[in-house]
Amino acid sequence: MKIHPLALSLLALVANQASGFTLSLAGLRPSTQLHGVSKRAVKKANKELQQLSAPLDRPGDKPSKDENEGTSKVLVDEDTGLRMISEGRAVMDITTSQPVILSKLGPEYRLAEFSPSVPDEIRSKMRVEGSSVDSIILKFESTLPPNGSTSKEICNPTSLDFVLSNRDLLSPKFKKILTRLKLKAQSLGDVEKAKRLRWIRNCYLVLENKVSSPFRQIILDREVEIGPNFSNLDLKGYVGRHPYERNASWIVLQAMRIVWEKKTRDSNYYETTKRNGKNTMQFLSTGDPNRFNVDSDRKFYNYEDTTRMCAWAQKMSTVFSEEMGEGLLPEFRFVDVAMGIESGTEVRGYAFEFCEKEGIDINDLKEGVTRLAIQLDNMQPDPYGKFARLVMDLRDALYAGSRDPLEIYDEYLYKKDGKGWFETYSFEKEDMSMLRFLENEVDVKEGGLGPMDEVLRQFGFGGIVDAVSKKGDARQKDLGWLDSLGEDDERTLERGRGGYIENEEAESKAGIEEFGGDDEDGIIIPDQHAAEDIDV
Repeated sequence: MKIHPLALSLLALVANQASGFTLSLAGLRPSTQLHGVSKRAVKKANKELQQLSAPLDRPGDKPSKDENEGTSKVLVDEDTGLRMISEGRAVMDITTSQPVILSKLGPEYRLAEFSPSVPDEIRSKMRVEGSSVDSIILKFESTLPPNGSTSKEICNPTSLDFVLSNRDLLSPKFKKILTRLKLKAQSLGDVEKAKRLRWIRNCYLVLENKVSSPFRQIILDREVEIGPNFSNLDLKGYVGRHPYERNASWIVLQAMRIVWEKKTRDSNYYETTKRNGKNTMQFLSTGDPNRFNVDSDRKFYNYEDTTRMCAWAQKMSTVFSEEMGEGLLPEFRFVDVAMGIESGTEVRGYAFEFCEKEGIDINDLKEGVTRLAIQLDNMQPDPYGKFARLVMDLRDALYAGSRDPLEIYDEYLYKKDGKGWFETYSFEKEDMSMLRFLENEVDVKEGGLGPMDEVLRQFGFGGIVDAVSKKGDARQKDLGWLDSLGEDDERTLERGRGGYIENEEAESKAGIEEFGGDDEDGIIIPDQHAAEDIDV
């Protein structure tokens, strides 16, 4: 039995379906059943959450009063020049520069887009399991169009089939490998090889973006429904009716729960810990640094209020699992239970029990969990990063004690003098820079702090001080190979909230609203008075 019984070929979807929107964000449904919350808190919380979760103006909707509302905003990093889409409630399709269009052929096809796969005959031809890293790169390269092709040409059927067939064998490590090998080629002066690897890497970024964009769009659509219903335990009224909607709602609820649990631990730390010289670094690095920013607009609840919010997030997650958990994909159901298991040995034991009960092979379960972790890795780290890491940890626990197909990348990534190792070079420090200041001796005045390097060592930055000092940095300086490729096209493929910028035309056509309203790294932002009235 396959892990995705309803997952059809993404290629078939692209070839057969006509273009057009099938999911509209037509209005919100504010909760009228916020259990344990006063009417005053309900009114204010709903008003705020409706503003934060406002749907995107899509083709066919009434025009917005604000001509800039509902359009993408391109962010440019002042230091690096990287351009990114600040993506909101619509994900850009990399091949059309328009918001993603979900399948019009029915909920089963949307589930296939949410958790994509390929037919067995294509998978058997494309699979690279057991191959070396060099062989995987060469086979992937053979599916790609010539250097300089458009995103649409990159996302050709053969390349898409390769990525979908081997998604669990590629993973984020494959992108790191391509980046490392490209830089190594530059360091050795092999410009042609570096350009070739840059093209392969850029193509992989585009393909991964294309494959994951429906998943991200469906998740964002579910956020719009779940956001205004915080603490409403009548989940069936807003988590969706179809399998793809409920699987996406489960992800949103789990990410929300994990975030609020982290907020609770951080709040407890601040209320029970007194800052002193020994714990300064831990005190400053715990939780959201905006807590210490006097100009920040983010809200931070005390421990009692945060605990109440967390309890509601946990209740919502638990009610979903109890009432609708059986409708989830197999790997989702496994993760739903395995998250509460402490040791890796117990996780593996439960995995065998689960597979026997479900009638599936343990290798199919491992692959399904890996693909889920990779899908989550494509979501914005805030707030899905913690959940993505947890699923990847479960994936690693499943492979512990057996052959892990991703171990082939470790020699390239982590072994000094390995196949992917190269030595970087340092830059000549400017006369007035902090690095130059650290290298120079500073006279200790009476009542002063002492030499700056010693001050930083006391704060736990000794390793950094050694790395930037003349004695600690034996690397050559200003070799220049980092700029050997000239204008690096990678800047056009950096991901913001899941969208990629390819050219100026794409920026104007994206039609993506700026995402806003997340508090710290959470999803749901109840009104500041709601915490006073919630009774758990």
